[in-house]
Amino acid sequence: MYKTNYILLVFLSGCLFWGCRKDAVLGAYPYGSDKEPLNVKLSTETLRPSISAPGTTVTLYGSGFAKYKKEELLVRFNGAPAEVLTVSDTRLDVKVPARASSGMITLTINKQVLAGPLQQISGPVAADASFKSFPGASGGVVFRIRFQDDGKYVIMGSFNDYDNSGEADGMNGMARLNPDGSVDRSFKSRRGFLGGRVLDALPLPDGRYLVAGSFSHYRNRFTGRVQNMITLNQDGTPDTVLVHYTGLAQVDTVPALGLGFDAPVTALHRQTDGKIVLTGDFRKVYRKTYGGVSADGKRDSVLIDTLRINYLARLNADLTIDTTYNFDPALPAGKPAVNGAISDSYLNSADQLMIAGSFTTFNGAAAVRLARVDTLGALDPTFNVGTGPDNTVSSIDQLPDGRVVAAGYFVNVAGKPVKKVALFSATGALDNNFDPGESTVGSLSHIRVLDNGKILISGFFDLFQGYKRSGAAILEPDGKLSATYNNFGGFQNGFIGASAPLAGRSSLVLVGAFTSFDLKPVSGIVKLNY
Repeated sequence: MYKTNYILLVFLSGCLFWGCRKDAVLGAYPYGSDKEPLNVKLSTETLRPSISAPGTTVTLYGSGFAKYKKEELLVRFNGAPAEVLTVSDTRLDVKVPARASSGMITLTINKQVLAGPLQQISGPVAADASFKSFPGASGGVVFRIRFQDDGKYVIMGSFNDYDNSGEADGMNGMARLNPDGSVDRSFKSRRGFLGGRVLDALPLPDGRYLVAGSFSHYRNRFTGRVQNMITLNQDGTPDTVLVHYTGLAQVDTVPALGLGFDAPVTALHRQTDGKIVLTGDFRKVYRKTYGGVSADGKRDSVLIDTLRINYLARLNADLTIDTTYNFDPALPAGKPAVNGAISDSYLNSADQLMIAGSFTTFNGAAAVRLARVDTLGALDPTFNVGTGPDNTVSSIDQLPDGRVVAAGYFVNVAGKPVKKVALFSATGALDNNFDPGESTVGSLSHIRVLDNGKILISGFFDLFQGYKRSGAAILEPDGKLSATYNNFGGFQNGFIGASAPLAGRSSLVLVGAFTSFDLKPVSGIVKLNY
């Protein structure tokens, strides 16, 4: 049987092979006939001036243009079509379109595209040239930035140096910046959080910092005694206390903060009364005290009290756990809180916590990916999004009138098609007057309401509402892409992680993982004026 099958296979293979050779005929090229060569060249040399405003005229140089009528020449500025004013064999005079943005100029003839020079477009939004965005952060990501009352900034992340600090061990995970973006060398994290991630750092009234994230040491010290949270002094040295062992001359140095968490702490929010609300992935909180007598009766040992607290916690002003916040004293343990991740959060003016993420319940009640938590840590029933967004909400921010704008992965909200960005009333109702249209096929990771009422969005996308946008766009309050505030060329090679607005100054600082903005080199940080 095997032999028969083998002969049949050879026979069929031979028939197929020779039949194909005998009758081989090349059909029509399935993608259309080959195009005639254009014999046109478009110079890629930088234009003079290298920055143009919408409505002005620029001249493109090359050869072979005169063979074509103006109507046959399609010039685009980063995808936006422009009007060709005059044509000669070696130059094209072109009017910069109203919706132009920084990027490549291209020339299309007979569906063939020629790449031209890069051109920066001036307009309302520009990077602050006096702010040191380069060399910036190196060796990792900047996850968060906070603006201090003294005009300085604190940045947090997984980077290992900033502004080529010159420090022997760099600046690992945390740095303080001067108002111009240069590194403040009076704060030294040094080896800091090497190998970990700092996700937030809150300046405390006494000048210390409460630092949170995913880390297990500081400056390669306190391993096993630091669990995702620590306090640092004003200069970056660890905040410590001395432990004197009973009956011995030995003295030990330990972290002053006696709290630890079993999983990352992602965000810190200080209430008006000084208490601090935490969000994260944690399910257990460890309270450590020194003073227990060890088995030999000669020295003190650490006592660890474990509390089950889920995803949300609050600290008193003295940094002890507040067991009145979403806590059941009868257990005693924290209530269930959310059933999924919290991606973003903020405190409103009433000290209520707004949370967003992938969760669908809070303490067992429906809370679909957006919720408001009252000052006791309970779900606020006066904010209700109903069936809510159909996928994760990545980022949220608040308008001055209390409305909430949200961005993420969703394409429907409460059964209505709303793609990636939506606006909700102060009670959670979808605002149907806000319409992002087709939005983008990419995802949105960050959203920020600007002082002028417009909305900055960022994420992983190339187009937004059909216009070329490289990872960032500015929307009008109704959700439409701003016709004038999108002159900048966007970000390359990365993403925005967070922003720090300078209230009343029409500027904000963006951080994340990116290497250029508006055709200029930056490294994980840029200050925008608008």
